[in-house]
Amino acid sequence: MTGTEILVSGGSQLDALFRRIEGLLGGVAIGALTVAIIIIGFKIMFAIRRGDNFREAIQNMGIVAFAALLIGGASGIAALLNAIGVQIGGRQ
Repeated sequence: MTGTEILVSGGSQLDALFRRIEGLLGGVAIGALTVAIIIIGFKIMFAIRRGDNFREAIQNMGIVAFAALLIGGASGIAALLNAIGVQIGGRQ
């Protein structure tokens, strides 16, 4: 095996790793958003059931929505960094 063959093999393995990471982050972002929406719905439902007003239920769900935004943002930043790395590496 020559050095070129090892480099080519390593590059394709690295590409596969980046694709897997990007796919996982996309799935995590979608899952986190789904869970956040479900939690927000339950919080509103239970707040209305207890007799609290709707405004308090909306105010109390800010942390859940913020966490969902952070996870989605992290996924977007990872995809952006991957795209920048592809451009720097010269792959097309």
